[in-house]
Amino acid sequence: MNNLFRICLFVCAIAYAQELLATERKVFFIGNSYTYTNNMPVMLRDFATAKGDTLTYAMSAPGGYTFQQHTTNSTTLSGIYSQQWDIVVLQEQSQMPAFPPAQVATDVYPFARQLDSLVHDNDTCTQTMFMMTWGRRNGDVMNCPSYPAVCTYAGMQGRLRESYMQMAQDNNAIVAPMGAAWKIVIDSFPTIDLYQTDSSHPSVSGSYLQACVAYASIFHKPASGCTYLGGLSASTAGTLQRIADKVVLDSLSQWQQYGHYPFASFAHTPAGVNALSFANHSQQADQYYWSFGDGGTDTAVNPGHTYASPGVYTVALTVSTNCFSVTIKDTVHVGVLPSAIEETEISAGQSIRILNSGSGGVGFVFDAKAECHVLEVYDVAGRHISTYQQPCGVLTDQYAPGLYFFRAYAAGGAVVARGRFSAF
Repeated sequence: MNNLFRICLFVCAIAYAQELLATERKVFFIGNSYTYTNNMPVMLRDFATAKGDTLTYAMSAPGGYTFQQHTTNSTTLSGIYSQQWDIVVLQEQSQMPAFPPAQVATDVYPFARQLDSLVHDNDTCTQTMFMMTWGRRNGDVMNCPSYPAVCTYAGMQGRLRESYMQMAQDNNAIVAPMGAAWKIVIDSFPTIDLYQTDSSHPSVSGSYLQACVAYASIFHKPASGCTYLGGLSASTAGTLQRIADKVVLDSLSQWQQYGHYPFASFAHTPAGVNALSFANHSQQADQYYWSFGDGGTDTAVNPGHTYASPGVYTVALTVSTNCFSVTIKDTVHVGVLPSAIEETEISAGQSIRILNSGSGGVGFVFDAKAECHVLEVYDVAGRHISTYQQPCGVLTDQYAPGLYFFRAYAAGGAVVARGRFSAF
């Protein structure tokens, strides 16, 4: 009778496991009460500090202010020109970007462009970031009779998203998608109330979610694991951190496709004996410098590298533009296994079954959800035994009797499973 057992999975995103160096960013916030409520920029500063980064900020945010009003506000103008900012965050009055497209084109877009021009007049390297806000709990009740599209939260949120994305495209800017994260909480975690009693302004949870999204958007690092909880329970804060990571880091190519603010990320896959192939997933960069941890370097976009011997190495990638430079590090295992190789609980509903028919025959059966494109097998000494390409489905092979370990990789290079099996 076949010996059938389940190897347990864990799932991780390769960008989240990588380590960015400590970063300092100078940010000027231009907005209104949606920005200053609950001292959100202070929350963000404290959040960044807890993660080992530094935020220097200033703010011009009179209640109810529009972009048009900011173009002539002395505090806003003097703030823009007060120093060289890394990022200037622009947040429009809460209703106006949700108005009919023709009205937004007249009342919002020209003043967004004017503010963006002022920012770049001060420093061409500054990156403008539009802060996508959220729909009101019950939609825009005031304007519902004349514009039914905003009568519901979902309708208002949809129009806000469209307008903020258009502003980013028009101004070669990037977006901090607070509204997109807000929607996930409303749809999937209704017990977390993001609104104050006016069903418009953010509660403490809402402002904390803003801070998480802003952190991931500005520092390009996961909010998850931050010890600064903003007065929330660890459970609520952790949920909001994870949602921010999901929305921002999983879709950076969407939110930051029009700007010049670089993001560093890479993956690696086996490419032969003691050799790795590196896939560069960085964005908005035009210069690359790789350090492979053994003295070797490269400036190619997607290099390969062969190590002289098996081992654990720290690979660093520095991506640059004329304005910004970012370095990211990751640990790679060449010809050896990570020490943490024990079986784990099943995650994300994925599984691999190992079918052992005896006489060294082993079958790997991947379920339909398993995102596995490369499978590596090692013996108990950590020696590489075999590599399978595109293994999803069913694999069979012969092994000498003994205990073995495996790792499975997704197409992008993320480790999606690891475990052990016996051949007999």
